[in-house]
Amino acid sequence: MALVVAVAVTATAFAVERVSHTQQSPAAARLSSLPKDRVARLAERTGIAAAYWAVDPRTARPVRLGQPLTTGAPLFPGDPPFHWRVWTTVPESGYLLEQITSLGTHTGTHISAPCHFHVGAPCLVNLPERFFTPRPLVVLDLRAQIQRRDGNGDFFIGIRDLRRFEDVHGRIPPGSYIVLYTGLSRFYHLGNHRRPGPDNDYFDDVPGFSGVAVEWLFEHRHILGVGSDTFGPDATFDLNFEATTEATGHGGITLENMGPGLGTMRPFGDWIELNGSCYATTSAQQRAGRPGFSGGQVGMTGYTTWR
Repeated sequence: MALVVAVAVTATAFAVERVSHTQQSPAAARLSSLPKDRVARLAERTGIAAAYWAVDPRTARPVRLGQPLTTGAPLFPGDPPFHWRVWTTVPESGYLLEQITSLGTHTGTHISAPCHFHVGAPCLVNLPERFFTPRPLVVLDLRAQIQRRDGNGDFFIGIRDLRRFEDVHGRIPPGSYIVLYTGLSRFYHLGNHRRPGPDNDYFDDVPGFSGVAVEWLFEHRHILGVGSDTFGPDATFDLNFEATTEATGHGGITLENMGPGLGTMRPFGDWIELNGSCYATTSAQQRAGRPGFSGGQVGMTGYTTWR
C-alpha cells in the first residue's frame, strides 16, 4: 500500500509540474538541457558549435522573424501589387473565404529558390526538406556600422568581415542561414512611402554580402542560404545582385524581408525554421515552359534563450 501511495504522489507531482511549465518556457528549457559531454560530442560530430546545442527548439523562446503581408507592404520596384477581395462570408455561405487577385511570389517575408536567377535550377517545390527543418542561425548586426557612416549603408560585407565575426563568436556552422540585420525592418510599415534623409524609410541604402563572400560561405562553410531584414542579401548599390546570384548559383536560397524580431536574436547560437506554402506546377505546365515557382511567402520562426 505504501508503494502505491508513493507512486500516486510521484505521478501527481509530475502532472503538476507538467501543467505549471508550458512546453516553451524557461522551466521547460532547463529540463531539456543536455549534459556537457553530450553537447561536446554533438558539436564534434556535426560541426555545429556547442552554443547551438544549448538551445532546444522544443522548449526555447520562439520569436517571429517575419513581417505581416498586407496590401501596404513595400514592393521591390516593378513587382506586382498585392490585392485581394472577400469571396464569401459566414452569413452568405457559412464560412469566410478570401480571394487573392494579385500577388508577386517575392512580396513580404519570403524565400527565393535557385531558379529565381538561374534557368533550369531547382524551383521551390524541388528544395530538399533540410531547408525547412530547424537550422543554425547566424546574425550580423550592422546597425552600428551604418550609424558610424551617418546612415550610409553603401558597403559590402566581405570575407574579412566574416572571419572577424568567427574570431569573436566561433566557426559558422554547416547547414546554417547567415543573415544581416540593418534595423530598416522597423520601417516596413511605411510601405512604398519614401522620406528624405538617410536611415528613415524602407528604401534607404543598405549593405549586403559581396559575391565572393557568399561564394566563400557556400564553399568553405557549407551554408544553406543568406538573408536580410530588408529586400534581400544584396547591397543597394549592387546592381549585379552578387549575393543572390552566388547563393542561388550554389543551390542555396535567400531569406528576404525578415522582421524586426531579428534584432532580439543572438549573433551566434540560435536556430531558425522556415515553413509555408510549397507552390508547384503540373507536368503539363512544365512542358509548356512554366518550370515552377521561383519563391514564395514563408513563415520564419527563431528559437533563442529565455531572458
